[in-house]
Amino acid sequence: MESAKSKDQSDGRVALITGGARGIGFEIVRRFLADGYQVAFMSTTAEHVERALDTLGRPEGRLYAEKGDVTRQDEVSGFINRVRARWGEIAILVNNAGISPKRADQNAPWLSQTSLEEWTRVVDVNLSGPFILTRFVAPAMIAEGYGRIINVGSLAGRAMPLIAGPHYAASKSGLVGLTRATARDLAPYGITVNCVAPGRVLSDLTGPAEAPVNKTALNRIPVGRFGTAEEVAYVVAFLASSGAGFITGATIDMTGGEFSA
Repeated sequence: MESAKSKDQSDGRVALITGGARGIGFEIVRRFLADGYQVAFMSTTAEHVERALDTLGRPEGRLYAEKGDVTRQDEVSGFINRVRARWGEIAILVNNAGISPKRADQNAPWLSQTSLEEWTRVVDVNLSGPFILTRFVAPAMIAEGYGRIINVGSLAGRAMPLIAGPHYAASKSGLVGLTRATARDLAPYGITVNCVAPGRVLSDLTGPAEAPVNKTALNRIPVGRFGTAEEVAYVVAFLASSGAGFITGATIDMTGGEFSA
């Protein structure tokens, strides 16, 4: 797949991706490296961070990662400050980190099966995390007169959730609202804020195509296949580009037609 941006177009800008060690986040990191960015990412598990760095070949001077929790302001602030000390201000923020607890059969937990503690954790990671990151990076973007913020949402935040639980659906619906509100606030300063909402994308987080829950999901997708993390990363890279400067407040549905079916 052809890159959405050339290395010259990236201008060596700094991109920060949360949840970048696995799944869609990892492919976004890989795409941004290919497009010439200096890339920093966070993940909650040190083992996953090290594995991702090894897989990417640890390109010297262009990749930096840490274990960190997007809900902890002290960890987020410290990470951002260390990235700034290395490369300067962050021009691209991709809020990708997210969690979606499932039942043992990998189907959605019902409302009656969702504890307040689990609800709070999911909303904190999926919605408060992007809010925290955006608040930390926006002032410097405003000062620079340029910025790109891309939130990774979900079909579950756009239509009746058939796999995700109530906490996940609510958090991803909220992320669409947060995208619109921050797009309104930041547009006068040359900063765009958009959301990408994937449907069923196979990764190590969703399990194999042969899993019963995935077989059922496939029957709902008009194009007749699952999405790929690489496809999501390609669209994120486009929204991060200078050429996407007239797109803001939008949610791009990547569902193989399922959302519009």
